[in-house]
Amino acid sequence: MTGKLTLALLSDIHCSAAQQAIACVLDTLTEAHLPSADPIKVGYLASAHEPERDYYRQTQVAYAALGAELCCYTDLQQDYSASALQALCQCDAIHLAGGDTFAFLAAIQQRGAMECLQAFAAKGAAMIGLSAGAMLMTPNITSASLCGDHNQVQLDNLSALGLLPYQFVPHVDFSQHGVDISVAAAQLIASQELAQYPLILCADSDALVYREQQLIGFGQPLLFDGVALMALT
Repeated sequence: MTGKLTLALLSDIHCSAAQQAIACVLDTLTEAHLPSADPIKVGYLASAHEPERDYYRQTQVAYAALGAELCCYTDLQQDYSASALQALCQCDAIHLAGGDTFAFLAAIQQRGAMECLQAFAAKGAAMIGLSAGAMLMTPNITSASLCGDHNQVQLDNLSALGLLPYQFVPHVDFSQHGVDISVAAAQLIASQELAQYPLILCADSDALVYREQQLIGFGQPLLFDGVALMALT
């Protein structure tokens, strides 16, 4: 796999914007890497142990509707093995599940999975992040506090995968047109960091794709650079 890295950042996998963003990523994989007869295989990295794998099965249905096969359920907590992580990284794309962002990053750090995931991305692969999974693709997860996550695992190192030069907040309520969340962001995150890594704001009806160092918005996501709110279309 030697194409260009393509990422999808989702707030809610079931909205039409998310489906469009995933389809955009899958189309890029099909055109660049795969014979048309081969199904795209998407590996699933759980944010926490799923005893009944309910979220995994729901996500399988969403990908199947788009002609892709979700496989390689990988759990960083129970039944973890290095071979399972390696199998995950042999897929055409990886889906990073939603959940507790701080606990998810802590599990990745504890299992030493950061380098494996970064190496996967460096091959020009595709990654789809849902909520917490999307935040993990950014330089750090400081913004997780803005969507209600709490650092209950007392994680000191908030550095994440760093696959794109933006921060991300899912589940945004735009009833105040983004003003309230931008004020909260400016209070939480230093202005220099917001200028370097602007904040992507997504409601549950929004999504975006990062490809060839460009952002493609689906729905009406906004970008906040510490000074102004801008539309992403």
